[in-house]
Amino acid sequence: MQQTIHDSAILNFQMAADLLIALQGRRLVLSGEAASVLHGRPKVLLGEGYTSLSPRFGICIPEDARAEYAPASAIEGLEFRNSGLMWMTMEGLVTERGACTCYLDAETTFPSPTVADVFLREFTQAGEIRDTGQTEWLLGTDRAVVCRLAIPEADKEVAHRRVIIHLRQPPARFVIRKLAMTLI
Repeated sequence: MQQTIHDSAILNFQMAADLLIALQGRRLVLSGEAASVLHGRPKVLLGEGYTSLSPRFGICIPEDARAEYAPASAIEGLEFRNSGLMWMTMEGLVTERGACTCYLDAETTFPSPTVADVFLREFTQAGEIRDTGQTEWLLGTDRAVVCRLAIPEADKEVAHRRVIIHLRQPPARFVIRKLAMTLI
């Protein structure tokens, strides 16, 4: 029996929908993890050093620095305010031990283009820290952007791994409407 154009279109749609369902299961919406901490609170204060916002997402700021985030007032998202940081990291947990590719996608509002260094940080069972795979990611003034990072297979001595988004001199105020990490 010959397949019609309609049958082919339905089959293509079903395959695309199945692929989307599979990808959604591998996607971690980091901004959603941060927003869930706000539940019932007007803002979240970030202490110096690493602040765990959930088991899968955290933010790190330098010593003697202050930062906070709250729901953005003018648009949907999270507004970050800080005391003029030299750097700031947003860190997503990598649960895969095998080689994979990490796709980061973000919708941000920065007053000027901001550069982030994206890399993999491995924590060994002996307490060592290893950084690999740095990629520059230009976060625009008001646009969606995507970054791709190849992640190698974890060695036996690696206890856990994180994808680090290291913002270089982030502006004193900026909005992240969406930040997500997908491992494939």
